[in-house]
Amino acid sequence: MATEGSARGLLVLGLALLAGGVWIGLVLAGGSEDVARAAVAGETARLQEVLSERAALELERDRLQEENYRLTGELDNAMSERVAREEQFVQFTELISSIVPPEAPPEVIAALSGKVPAPETSAEPSPDELALLERSARIEEQLRTLLKTERLDSLDLLEAGILGEGHVGPVVFRILDESGRPIGSLSADRLRLEGSRAGRTLTILLEHGYERRGGEKVPFEQTTPGEERGGTRRIFLKNADPGPWFQLCPELFGPESLTPMSDDGRWHTRLVHRRLNELLGSDVGLGYYRLSALGGVMDDELRDVEVEQLDRSGRLLKRLFADYLRISLEERGVLLELREGIQMKGGHKFDFLGGRYRIFLPSAVQGDWKEAGLPGLVPSKESSAGSHAPLQVSNG
Repeated sequence: MATEGSARGLLVLGLALLAGGVWIGLVLAGGSEDVARAAVAGETARLQEVLSERAALELERDRLQEENYRLTGELDNAMSERVAREEQFVQFTELISSIVPPEAPPEVIAALSGKVPAPETSAEPSPDELALLERSARIEEQLRTLLKTERLDSLDLLEAGILGEGHVGPVVFRILDESGRPIGSLSADRLRLEGSRAGRTLTILLEHGYERRGGEKVPFEQTTPGEERGGTRRIFLKNADPGPWFQLCPELFGPESLTPMSDDGRWHTRLVHRRLNELLGSDVGLGYYRLSALGGVMDDELRDVEVEQLDRSGRLLKRLFADYLRISLEERGVLLELREGIQMKGGHKFDFLGGRYRIFLPSAVQGDWKEAGLPGLVPSKESSAGSHAPLQVSNG
């Protein structure tokens, strides 16, 4: 600052000498004193401007110096924090490395040691691979169209995966309610199709997957206990024309799916059908159910069934189509559980939520149902509806 004061003093002295020299020069040149005073006043004004500009520049220099000191301090702090983080990371990786067993995969050990492998350069797909991807995309598009044609509005196909040996996958469906709002999802490793031209039926078979609803993941039936996914889920479409499905997605059908077995011959199917309808129609109440189609009986379960729900006046409310129907007694009343099917209401088809649809008959008399000797309640060998018993044909 002393140097700055000396410089300022020398500047003022120099300008003063300059003004004095101007005065003397004018006087010696024979000029008047008024002219000399005017010249000196001009030089003095210029001196004030120079001093003002110098003061402004000094203030700007001081501000820039302070800004430089501040930024230098922030940079030092950032470097210190970076060094601290690097030290923490080294300590963390050393800790993890001490926990990882020696038999861990080499890539895991390399990653924990800070060695990041160079990215592999992917080769160009071959013509066969390109053809497979193109066909897989085409099948995904066709499945969406077929689902809309069948008006299966409860399932929205999000992804169909890659075409494999008799299947496509992995697949992801979004589950929608009757208003079209998403309420869950279905995920499976494989999707296959089973169909019958004669029976006009189609079944969508999902393998090794789960259903997610309300944040809960529920594996398919027959999943190994403890596993998060597995088993199968069957979506049965009754009165569906399988022709377009065969034509557009032939790779998804297996030869064994064309003639599925639905009866083991241990029951009089027609008699079971009639007795079940007699029991269902014995209590109309606010409405009732009727078994309108029965494909057969296997393992004490009714197979390939169609059930109608009617109001007390007999007006149809909805139809239920299922691969399986099991009859069981509850603490009070009777339960009919349908599995792997859909419900049809107002011309729209909806998948069973959770793969099941339960019909609870609280006022059903359990004794009457046992006496009827229906599958699931009485063994076939002990039932008058079993195939060993003579079939009594009603004349009415």
